[in-house]
Amino acid sequence: MRKGLLTILAFGLLLSAGCSSANEKRTFTEEGKTEVTVQETLLETQNRQTAEITAQLQGGTLDNPIVLVNPYGLSPLSALIALDMETEEALTVTVKGRKAQADLSWTYAPATEHRVPIIGLYPEEDTTVQLIVGDIVKELKIQGQPLPEGAFTAEVTTAYQNPEPNQLIFTTPSSTGYATGYDCEGDIRWILNVMMLWDLNLLDNGRITLSTNRLLDSPYYTTGFLTMDLLGHIDTEYSVPGGYHHDLDQLPNGNYLIASDDFSSGTVEDVIVEVDRETGAIVKSFDLKKTLPQDEGKSLNWTAKDWFHNNSVDYNPIQNTLTVSGRHQDAVAVIDYDTQELIAIIGSPEGWSESMQSYFLTPQGDDFEWQWAQHAATWLDDKHLMLFDNGMYRSKTEDKAVAAEDNYSRLVVYEVDLENKTIRQVKEYGKERGYAYYSPYISDVDFLGNDQWLITSGGISWLDGKINNMPGSLTTYDKMEAYVTLIEGDQEIFELKIPANIYRAEMIDVSKTTMTPLTSGSLLGTLGMTTFKTEADLSSKLKFSEAQTIGEELAQKLILTQEQDRLMVTATLNKHDNLDLILVNEEELRIYPVQTDTQPGMCVAVFNQPKSPDVSTLIQTISAEGLEGTWHIYYLFNQQLYDAKQVYKN
Repeated sequence: MRKGLLTILAFGLLLSAGCSSANEKRTFTEEGKTEVTVQETLLETQNRQTAEITAQLQGGTLDNPIVLVNPYGLSPLSALIALDMETEEALTVTVKGRKAQADLSWTYAPATEHRVPIIGLYPEEDTTVQLIVGDIVKELKIQGQPLPEGAFTAEVTTAYQNPEPNQLIFTTPSSTGYATGYDCEGDIRWILNVMMLWDLNLLDNGRITLSTNRLLDSPYYTTGFLTMDLLGHIDTEYSVPGGYHHDLDQLPNGNYLIASDDFSSGTVEDVIVEVDRETGAIVKSFDLKKTLPQDEGKSLNWTAKDWFHNNSVDYNPIQNTLTVSGRHQDAVAVIDYDTQELIAIIGSPEGWSESMQSYFLTPQGDDFEWQWAQHAATWLDDKHLMLFDNGMYRSKTEDKAVAAEDNYSRLVVYEVDLENKTIRQVKEYGKERGYAYYSPYISDVDFLGNDQWLITSGGISWLDGKINNMPGSLTTYDKMEAYVTLIEGDQEIFELKIPANIYRAEMIDVSKTTMTPLTSGSLLGTLGMTTFKTEADLSSKLKFSEAQTIGEELAQKLILTQEQDRLMVTATLNKHDNLDLILVNEEELRIYPVQTDTQPGMCVAVFNQPKSPDVSTLIQTISAEGLEGTWHIYYLFNQQLYDAKQVYKN
């Protein structure tokens, strides 16, 4: 018995020795390698600048205030003014417009130290700014900086006769350009010079929201969103594992409801998450694949990957519902916020199974029309839903598809009875303008009160004098246009025409915005841990000793950089190329497949413009979470292993 036990132990030692030999630890050296280049984020740059800016603002008085134009480098038509007084005094600031109706004015609470953000300067010309304390008026001349290349000036097609004070119309880009603020004369009075996307919201604390400028995944999914003031100072950047696209709604509890993704699922634009305002943590998630069938109600835009294409989120506190807009099913879905059960579908029941018919509403009235490829579905109360009816094709079948020259887009308001499952059309605007107002994608509607409505027909494009029936980002065009129309009742009272496609527009009273330019911003949330493969997923082991050193030509196509929370591959590749990024050290090996055949951007075409039909430049992100230590960089490109001669340190 003892002899048998010794034999077993000896055999086990042999096996152990064999395993150790087979899994011999790899060794790597940093000699001859460079560290991956570090890029500072906008938030990091601003936090570094804050102390410097604060130091520059000492010693100003009402007679001789200190003026810094565009102190953070993002908002070229803004400035920061500093002045100190012996007693606490209120300060009123008036930024004079070319006409009195274009003046912008704020009043700041009494203080002995005033650090006052200014917006509304005219580009490259002196703007009169008045500082008013009691009966004293100090007048300054401040010159705005040049507009960034690619800014779009607007044409006023309907003059604004009696504008409300302090109103700017803020637009966000879809083709090219920047978030821009136009006054009642159509002049640009605010602009960013870094591209930030999606809806520009005014929050309850007076800040605005935009996407980050950091691409998470192609074609337009950003790392998250940020809150900032109009000076361009970022208060908070929120990172989200599935990124951010299209829309954001602030909940009554202060949290943010955003359109997001789960890239591991193989589909996109079908996830909504609630983000904790204070921590950035995801506290609730909606996966629309669990709520709606993916293969029903297909529009002519439907694809298996982008089956729903959610482009808006809206929380209704009266109903306690989440309402989402699925462009690729021509459907607006109303969902119970607590149970996540489907309540109703607003849209044509054509193409949906019998089991789903009970969720659809019965139209009332002779003038009723369903919406198609809609955007910006928002409840006005618990009975009325407004949206932008893009009208693309106005059919789910090619044989009945409406041609662009016979089509139209419109604002539509429906009266909805969810209990009795009925729907009635109570307002529309735009149909009467015909194909010249036809936007097959993007666009927006807002109710401003007093029967005033702001409509953005943002995605119009033309080729050889003919209106396009496809989004400009997906077709050939020689002209892009967008209309931002303010109506009262059914009458146009103001309209801008912009020579570009814009995603949305918002009219905001800038005196209700707030600014805190001299505080440090915060990065909240996380990008999560990026999924990866291991060597066990390969058909054979990688032989690092046989790796080729990367050549100059390939190195120019594969650019690796890092930010504080991620590693990024910027690759210019043929769609048939196969690329894996490999991170390896003595203990572990991680393989990150790089997507090379990117889907085109339906709603935003500002990222990754293709160099040719077969070649594209893309950015792919690997989260820094879980990547502590030093990692050596290799690429597996078209089955050949290359040593990048770089190390990533986290």
